[in-house]
Amino acid sequence: MKTKIINVLAITVVFIMTSCNSEKKKETQISEEPQLEAVEMEATGDNSRTSLDWDGTYEGEVPCADCEGIKTIVIINSDKTYTIQETYLGKETTPIETKGTFEWDDQGQRILLSNDRNPYFVGENTLTLLDSEGNKNNGDLQEFYVLKKVMD
Repeated sequence: MKTKIINVLAITVVFIMTSCNSEKKKETQISEEPQLEAVEMEATGDNSRTSLDWDGTYEGEVPCADCEGIKTIVIINSDKTYTIQETYLGKETTPIETKGTFEWDDQGQRILLSNDRNPYFVGENTLTLLDSEGNKNNGDLQEFYVLKKVMD
């Protein structure tokens, strides 16, 4: 009789221990799933806006139809404001200054300027002046539409 009681108690203890372990596994599985979902939701694609150090001062000399070139300085700020200084070489000695705001395009690659200005493509330490439709200029002079970032 004592053996039967010991056997029943042993089986009961084994049953209780295995059921407690399965509950811990279920809790662990449940708590891990939301963490995986959160990581997936935070993942975003890389683009100029999110991956580059884009704010700063850019300089270059863009082509001009009736002058030697246009010395161009563009300052873009992290608060989405900009300043452009343009000096028409061989004509004007005083720069023309334009200030305004900008927005990013849907892909986060180009900045769209206020004041009816052409947009710029934002690259690694470069700004490329685009045509009025947002396309890169092609041809022999395309390299002159690229402004280089001034490093301090």
